[in-house]
Amino acid sequence: MTYHFIYNPIAGHGLSKRNWLLIQNFLASINFKYSLHTTQNERHAEIITKYLTSKNENITIICLGGDGTLSEIVNGIQNFDRITLGIVPSGSGNDFVLGTKIPQNDPIAALKFALTAQPRKINFIDVNNRRAINVVGFGLDTDVLRFYYKLRFFPNKMRYKIATFWKTLFFKWHDSEISVDGSQPKPITSLMLSIGNGVAIGGGIKMCPEAQIDDDYLNFTYITKFPRIKTIRYLMQVMKGNVLKLRVTTSVKCKKVQIKIPNKTFQYDGIISNGDSTLNISIAKEKINFLG
Repeated sequence: MTYHFIYNPIAGHGLSKRNWLLIQNFLASINFKYSLHTTQNERHAEIITKYLTSKNENITIICLGGDGTLSEIVNGIQNFDRITLGIVPSGSGNDFVLGTKIPQNDPIAALKFALTAQPRKINFIDVNNRRAINVVGFGLDTDVLRFYYKLRFFPNKMRYKIATFWKTLFFKWHDSEISVDGSQPKPITSLMLSIGNGVAIGGGIKMCPEAQIDDDYLNFTYITKFPRIKTIRYLMQVMKGNVLKLRVTTSVKCKKVQIKIPNKTFQYDGIISNGDSTLNISIAKEKINFLG
């Protein structure tokens, strides 16, 4: 088995670099053979993965980055049966690993896990000819991300806190039309909705707490309109992981969801996408050999 590390040096605003120094020294100490591929720009990890997985060889790819880097790698995979994927969490949020067995705050432990674990088959999501491994979302989470990316001159953690506070304080309702597993479309007004293979968004907010990455189902969770006077109380419950306890929350297991959105903006794995007024979201037919 050939091992390839795909390393995003800007992930986690310094965390990825610190992790790589530790990993590099550990791999040298055990005389471990590998190839390193360093990303240079957006979607470079996808290009690297397409090249590596086009050779019809059995390889293991270990992602050294966050959810965005991991998402790019998943979008680049070809020949799924021959590819095994592992992660050393090194991003700002690392939401996907919350639904896995991977050690989260110890890069050497995560690496040792990736080198010794038996792979299992896991799911990912198809959304409008792209792939998502964690969560597709629309509403408040997208609003927060859009504002987050505008706050370029603040430290990363401060940026997300400012964006979350501001967009929560002045949040808006979002109209959409949903159809679950081919059901009759129905209009809803929601604060946010999430379609999860993974459980969390936004640095650990469990919007899809019943999601499992290997059960062949999506977990579709959304929060519908409520009196604004209850905003703080409800959002505190969401932040604590109690979204399913809210009377205004609906959560269902399904295979596919179609959503019509008027503003044509959604997020997948923390990546903003624009221009699609209809989202066709489903569990992918392929599966990933995953070390986690």
